[in-house]
Amino acid sequence: MPSTRSRFSHRHLLALCTFLVPLGLLAWLGQTELQRQGLAARTALEREARTFLQGAAGAVEQQFDRLPPVLARSRELLVQLGALRTAVQLREQEGTAALQDVLLLDEQLALVWPDLTLQNPTLSLPFARDARQGGDETAITNALQAADLLLTTGQLREGADLLQHLVQRLEKATPADSSGQRRPDDPELTARFRLGSARRALGEAAAARAEFETVRAATVYLRTRRGGSLTEQSLLGLLAEASLAELGATADCVELLRAIAEGRRDGPADGLLSALAARLAERVPSADPLHGDAQALLREERQRAQTRSFAGDYDGILKSDLRRRLLRQKAGGGEPGGDLELVTTLGNAATLLWVRDATAPETERLRCNRVALHFDLGQLLGPALPQLAGGTGAFVLSILDPADTPIVPPPAAVPADYVSPSTEVRGLTLRAYPANVTRVLADTQAAARNRTLLLVALFLTALGGALWLWRSVSREAELAALKVDLVSRVSHELKTPLALIRMYGETLGLGRARDAGQAAQFGGVIAREAERLTTLIQRILDFSRQQAGTLRYAPARVDLTELARNVCAAYAPHLEARGATLVDCVAPDVRVDCDASACESALVNLLENAAKYGIEGDDEQEIELELRAGAGTAVIEVRDRGRGIPEDELQRVFEGFYRASNAGEVRGAGLGLSLVRHFARAHGGEVTAAARPGGGSVFRLVLPLAAGPPPESGKPATDAPSPAPSPPPRP
Repeated sequence: MPSTRSRFSHRHLLALCTFLVPLGLLAWLGQTELQRQGLAARTALEREARTFLQGAAGAVEQQFDRLPPVLARSRELLVQLGALRTAVQLREQEGTAALQDVLLLDEQLALVWPDLTLQNPTLSLPFARDARQGGDETAITNALQAADLLLTTGQLREGADLLQHLVQRLEKATPADSSGQRRPDDPELTARFRLGSARRALGEAAAARAEFETVRAATVYLRTRRGGSLTEQSLLGLLAEASLAELGATADCVELLRAIAEGRRDGPADGLLSALAARLAERVPSADPLHGDAQALLREERQRAQTRSFAGDYDGILKSDLRRRLLRQKAGGGEPGGDLELVTTLGNAATLLWVRDATAPETERLRCNRVALHFDLGQLLGPALPQLAGGTGAFVLSILDPADTPIVPPPAAVPADYVSPSTEVRGLTLRAYPANVTRVLADTQAAARNRTLLLVALFLTALGGALWLWRSVSREAELAALKVDLVSRVSHELKTPLALIRMYGETLGLGRARDAGQAAQFGGVIAREAERLTTLIQRILDFSRQQAGTLRYAPARVDLTELARNVCAAYAPHLEARGATLVDCVAPDVRVDCDASACESALVNLLENAAKYGIEGDDEQEIELELRAGAGTAVIEVRDRGRGIPEDELQRVFEGFYRASNAGEVRGAGLGLSLVRHFARAHGGEVTAAARPGGGSVFRLVLPLAAGPPPESGKPATDAPSPAPSPPPRP
C-alpha cells in the first residue's frame, strides 16, 4: 500500500490537548504535593530541633546558674584562706568539682598570683657530666663520673671513699677567706651531696646528715650572696633539705612540705617540686597524727602546680582576649568592672574563665583588683550532656566555643542537605542534629526516589499516550487513505466488466446477434465478466473483513496433495484459455492442518497472479506448480516466466492494494497476494517472492506439516478471509 502522510487535524489537536493538559496538571499537582510533604517534614524536623535546642539552652543555663554560689563562697574564703587553699576547699565541696583554679589579677588583668617570675623551669638536678670542663675541672668531672658509676652498680663503699677523697681534695683547693670562713664551690657541693646520699645508703645517718647540712647552709649563703638568683645550688640545697627532713622526724617532712605548698621554695620546676612533695608525704605514715596535714599539704601543692600551669596559658593566651573584652566594654559606654566570661578551648579541654571584681578586703589583703575562677566547661556541663549529646532522644547536641572549636563534636554522618538549627547561650553555639541519621537519610532518599518515580511515570505515560495518539491518528489517516484508494481502484476495476456486461447484454437484448453462435459468444463474455466481477467483489469483502478481524478459519486435517491436484485440474483449462500451460509436480501424502477452502483460494490467487503478469505476446507461457515436503513444512512453489518483480518491491507486493511498478495496463486491485500472506501467517506459515533465474518470479508458500491428532472440526483459529471461489474454465 502506498505510504500516506499523517497529519493532525483540529480534532486531533483537541484530543491531544485533552490528554496532555490533565496529565501536565497531574504532574504539577504531584510535584507540588511531594514538595509540600518534603517541606512539611523539614519544617516539622526543624520545629522539633528548635524545641530541643530550647531545652538544651535551658539545661546549659541551669548549669551556669550553679556558678554564682561558687563565686559567693569564693568571696567568703579568699581573704581568710588565700587563693590556693580557697581553690582546694571549693573543689572538695559538693557541686563545685568543675572549679580548677583561682587567679588573682590587677586592674589591667595581669597576674598578681601566682607569680611566674619566681620559676625557672630549666633548673634540674645536676649530674657529674654537667661540671665545667678544662684543667682541674676535667679531673673533678672524671672523679664524679667514676663515683656515679660505682654508686649505680651498688659499690657504695668504694663510691663513698672516692667521693670522700674528692671532697678532701676540693677542701684543700678552697682555703678560708679573710674572715676565716671557707665557702665550698659548686663542684664541692655536688660531691658532698653525692657523698651524703652514699652515707645514707650505707646507714651512716650522722655522717650523711652532716654532709647534707653543709650543702644546705652553703646554698643558702650562695643564694643570698648572688642576690636571690635561681641557681643549680638552690636546687641542691632543696634536695639536701629534703634529705635532712627524711632523716629527721615526720614533723620535719610536714614542715618542708608546707613550705613547698605555700610557695616558699619556688625555685625549681613545678614538676620537680610536686615529685618532691609526694615523696615527703609518703614519709608520713597513715598512723601518724600528722598524716592528714601531709595529705592536705600535698593536695595544696598539686593545686599550686596546676594553677601555675594554667597561669602560663592565661598569661600567654587568655589575658589578651580578656583585655579586648574589657576595652569593648569601656568603648560601649559600660561601667568599668563587672563580671567577664570567657569561653575557649585550651588543648583538648573546654575552659570557662569567670572574672569578677575583688572585694575591698580582698584588695587590701591580697593586693588584687580582680579574681578569676577557672572552670572545666566539660565537667560543668557534664550532668546535662548524657541526655543532650548522647543520642537518647530524637536529636543530639553539638556545642562549639566562640572560635567554632567543637566542645561536643557533631555526629560523624550528617545528611549533605541538612542545615542544623543553632542558638547561642553564654558564648556557646548549640546545634541540633538528628539522632537517627540513617532514618533521615532514608527519608531524604525516599523523597528523591518518589519525585524521580513520579517524573519517570508521568514521562512514560505522556510518551505512551503521545505514541498511542500518534498511532491512532496515523491509523485513522491510513484507513481514510485506504478507503479513498479502495473506492478508486474498485471503481476502476468494476467499470470494465460492467461495461462489457452492459454492452453485450444490450446487444443481445436488441437482437443484434447475427446468429446463435454469436449470441452464445456474447453470453460467454457476459458470464466470464460476471464471474470476474464476483471474484473481485469477494476479494474486496474478504480484505475488508480481514482488516476488521471479523473472520475466522476453521482448520482441519487436509490432504494437501489431493487439494493441489484438484486445483490444478480445475484451473488448467482456465489458464490454457489465457495462453498459459500449467505443469504440476505434486509430492504424495503431504498433510497440513488448515482451512481447505482458504488454502484452495490461496493457490488459485498464486496461479492467477502468475498468468496475469505474463509477457505480452508470449503464446507459450508455462506456469509450474510444485508441492514438496521439507523439514517439518509443506512447500508450494509457483514459478512463471512473466515480467518479474523489481527487487526492491519483492516484499511490498504482499501489501494490500500495492501493485508492482512494472504492472503496466494489467487489470487488478492488488488484493490477491495480500490475502495469500494473511492465510499463510494465520496458519503459522509464510509466503515469499523471489526473482527466478532466467526471468520470471517464484512464489513460495510454506505451511507447517500436520503433527498429532487433527484439530476439532469447526473450531475457529485466527482471523482470515473467506475463500474466493475457483473460476470455472473459460468457455
